[in-house]
Order: sequence, then C-alpha cells, then structure tokens
Amino acid sequence: MAPLLVPLLIVLAAGAGIFWLGTWARTTVVILVRHAEAAPATSGDPDLSPAGEARVRGLGEYLADVLPGGKVDYLYAADTRRAQQTAAPIANQFKLPINLLASSDWAGIATRIKREHRGETVVVVGYASTRPSVISQLSATQVAIREDDYRSVFVVVIPSPGETRVLRLRYGS
Repeated sequence: MAPLLVPLLIVLAAGAGIFWLGTWARTTVVILVRHAEAAPATSGDPDLSPAGEARVRGLGEYLADVLPGGKVDYLYAADTRRAQQTAAPIANQFKLPINLLASSDWAGIATRIKREHRGETVVVVGYASTRPSVISQLSATQVAIREDDYRSVFVVVIPSPGETRVLRLRYGS
C-alpha cells in the first residue's frame, strides 16, 4: 500500500497546483470610456447632445467587436445623466445593469476592480478628469487626455502574472 501512496500524493499535489495556478493566473481587462458630448447645460446635470447621442449609438457593438470573447462582465458609470446615457448602449449590448459611481467612489475604483473583478472584463464610463487617475492607479502609466477628446477608449490589460499594458483606441467620428 505504501508504494501506491507516494504516487497518489504526487498526483494530488500536481492537481492542486494546476487548480491554484488556474485561479491565480487570470487577466483582468478594464475599459475606460469618457461620457460623450453633453448638451449645453441648462442644469447641473445635462443630457447628451445630439452629437453625443450619435457617438454612443454603436458603442456597445464596437466593444463587442474589439474585445476577445466579445463580452463584458461588469459596467460602472458615473452618476450623471451623460455618463449613464453613454453607458446605456453597452448595458444593452451585454445585458448588464449600470452600476453607478458617486463622486466619492472614484478614489477607490481601481482598488475595487483589482479586488472584486479579477479575471473579468470591466467597463468604466467616467470623465476626462477621472480617467487619467484610474489608469495610473491600475497600471502606473501616465496618460495625457485633452479636454475635448471624446473618442479615446483606454484598455488596461492586467495579466496575472505579467506586466500591465495600456492601449488607446478610438471610436465614433
């Protein structure tokens, strides 16, 4: 019986190691989108302008085309109408709820994504002012984004293990 026990233990240890590696080695993908163009402010929380509505119309399909596996697991958006209206086509495309972020949530969103969404694809719809900070916290990469840049979509790829990469894509016209 003892000669069979050692090979059995080796097989069990190898299986446990493969299981552990499979749960540890996951790639997290974070897509950061700025809200589209807002209408002239008649209140503190404007809707999208006609140009903004036109820009986001195909955003969900665009992301489905560029993402490996064509799926998004979780969707965050700032708690403003323009951010939620930008997120709506993504929510519709991937059948997801829009999880709202208050202004006080932005400081911890990168940590939250790393902790709660490991191995998932997460889209975050925010502002010109929030994206550089989140990208930096996720990747230690500094990006410069012009105030009038509504076309850039940043993709942060966080492999585990491996080096984090940041890609800049463009959508809309």
